[in-house]
Amino acid sequence: MNQELYNEATQSNVLSRQLISTLLECMEYNSISFINWSVDVLRIIRTRLDRGDRITDEVSGITYTNDTFYEFVKKNFSSYITSQVFDAPGKAEKVYFSLSRCEDGYNLIMADSPKNKTFSWISSLSERFSLVQMIGTGIVYVKDVRNDSYQPFISSNGKFCRYDQETGHIVEV
Repeated sequence: MNQELYNEATQSNVLSRQLISTLLECMEYNSISFINWSVDVLRIIRTRLDRGDRITDEVSGITYTNDTFYEFVKKNFSSYITSQVFDAPGKAEKVYFSLSRCEDGYNLIMADSPKNKTFSWISSLSERFSLVQMIGTGIVYVKDVRNDSYQPFISSNGKFCRYDQETGHIVEV
């Protein structure tokens, strides 16, 4: 994201209005890049507080302690971000992402629920195998029902395929 603001978080004893605003704006976007940047910056600040640095928030004027910083993060960020910053890695909350088309390909967007579907069923080939398509990309996969695994459906020309719902055909990409 912004290297200058990242450097500020690692070195400055005052968190600027711009850094605080950028962190808070990241909550408006559910993209994994914004979320990861926020988590990284907040972890840096937490680490600095753990080692005894005195860090002041320019916006509120608060000089953070571990407790007041925790309250700031808990109040202004999602429970997922809070858990990533403060919980032990094995206990941190999980979040799920879905794919969304963007200009250069696909972006991972935080899902509203862990129950969001990734694949949609096309047809059963046998009791063991089904054809499914990844909802975000439309790419066709063969699902092995016994072990719940997925393999891309590759054409005889060695290409990935998509399912065309209008014609009912599987077409090469």
